[in-house]
Amino acid sequence: MATKATKTRLLVGTASGAWDFSGVTNSLEVALSGEKIENTRFQDTAKTFTTGDISGSITQSGYFDATGADSLEQEMASITANGTLAYVGCIYGTEESAPIAYIAPSTNVEGIKLSAPIGGLITVSGSWFDGLGIKRGLQVYRGTISGTGPAGSYIDTGAVGSLGGFAWIWITTITGTATNAAVKLQSDDNTSFTSAADEGTFTFSGKKAIEVTLTGDVDRYLRINTTSLGGATSFLVTVVAAVRGVTY
Repeated sequence: MATKATKTRLLVGTASGAWDFSGVTNSLEVALSGEKIENTRFQDTAKTFTTGDISGSITQSGYFDATGADSLEQEMASITANGTLAYVGCIYGTEESAPIAYIAPSTNVEGIKLSAPIGGLITVSGSWFDGLGIKRGLQVYRGTISGTGPAGSYIDTGAVGSLGGFAWIWITTITGTATNAAVKLQSDDNTSFTSAADEGTFTFSGKKAIEVTLTGDVDRYLRINTTSLGGATSFLVTVVAAVRGVTY
């Protein structure tokens, strides 16, 4: 069955803030391409190639709704002007248990455009380059955390990874004050998580986006486990994991 485009989410985060711009976005496009690198050797009868890292871009359009802090236009302009590195996450099929996500890490918006057609709404659009290479992952969790321990359910990546990968968190809302709150990404070979392994820990004291590197084996089943709220009452987070050789 086809998935409606409304089941899409756009997250933008930096070291000093994170925003869910889904409510003011009406167009989101991820364009991917695989670089072909020639590796022809002596005695080969024809040219041979290998595929390099995935490259591409993320293009978005949204509504101009305000000019203050946390608004789409203001934050995109600030990231552009200050050369701030950002983590951009495009999540598709948010009604699924493990939505597909495309992440542009360490990126920057290449430019923003304001369009004001006669008789239409003012829109804000821009394109994010691929940063360190667009990664394909799965959303592990999205929701409000108000206590320690495992949050939500696990996801099934479908296979064990042996080459590590990456994981990201966007903390878009914090109720109260957090100091060194900690959320772990865990994996296991069984859905009861009787032998859970810590793959990475996100530590934060405010709204922001964080990337952690995963190393070695990453088991098939993933979940998050909050070990400290850092004094906050609750926080709203989205966590995505990309396992090398499994999701990308």
